[in-house]
Amino acid sequence: MFKTGYGIKDNMKHSLSSKGLTWTNVQSPTVEELAEFIRAASLSVNDAEFVAQKYHRPSVSLGAGYLLLLIQVPVFDRTLRLTKGVSLFFIVKEKQVLSLHYEPIVVLDKIRRDFETTPDKAQEYMGDQPLAFVLDLVALLNDSAFNKLERLSKHIDIAEDAVFQGNERKMVEEISYLARDVMDFRKVVRPQTSLFANLPPSSLVNNEIEVRWQRVHGQLLRMWEMLESLFESTKELSATNFTLLQHKQNELLRLFTVYSIVVIPMLILTDPYFSPNAAGTRTVDKAVFWIVLATLVITLTYIFWRFKRKNSA
Repeated sequence: MFKTGYGIKDNMKHSLSSKGLTWTNVQSPTVEELAEFIRAASLSVNDAEFVAQKYHRPSVSLGAGYLLLLIQVPVFDRTLRLTKGVSLFFIVKEKQVLSLHYEPIVVLDKIRRDFETTPDKAQEYMGDQPLAFVLDLVALLNDSAFNKLERLSKHIDIAEDAVFQGNERKMVEEISYLARDVMDFRKVVRPQTSLFANLPPSSLVNNEIEVRWQRVHGQLLRMWEMLESLFESTKELSATNFTLLQHKQNELLRLFTVYSIVVIPMLILTDPYFSPNAAGTRTVDKAVFWIVLATLVITLTYIFWRFKRKNSA
């Protein structure tokens, strides 16, 4: 079932055929490879220029004998700790599906490898309707996005537990990363809820396609609702963390205020004794000096100890 095609490197171009349908996927093409892909897809000039650019809003359009669908796949960058939308182009023809993406999409590669190693699964998905196959692929990609959101939800729960265990200062950066991840995810999903709200007027669309299209739209709506919930959770968690952090800082400020109230009068009252090595200093003067100094140090040590104990409680 696995084949290579028109001159593109084997590791960047893969073809699968089953039940009369061929799926060709191309990743990170060079200029020459992209030109070959466009010729193989028989794209119009406008659509060729559209496909040649990496970043667009999700859209669907009709050409002469094909349907062009662009979606965004949420991909997490572990190095930068952010989620970004990777453009995935589908060109749907009568007996052929071509897909193109300029950045790696791990979950799509996993789906392709599953089809290669499990012919029965490939036959199950690759029926005689190419658009139905594409919508099934989109549904599988959405399932993977749901899994990412579940993991993100668990991270938010872990951060919430950490906040209420006295780790407010440590969680400031972590909560910021989580909030950004949710916002980036929203940017990927929101445009696609509108894209799949209406069916394209194509001869490829029938009752079965309509059901699959509505299923994908339903997935995106559920994903958006989940993102709205996560967005509210991160916002409330950030506000709670800030409030608790401010409370602890105010507590420390109150302790230092008490310390100042104690220290300043002692310094004023014992000012004559604060030169223990001066000429004519008596033993009692030296004793008073060291008593005052010890009292100040002990009081300051107690303040820090109490504050640290309350933080770890």
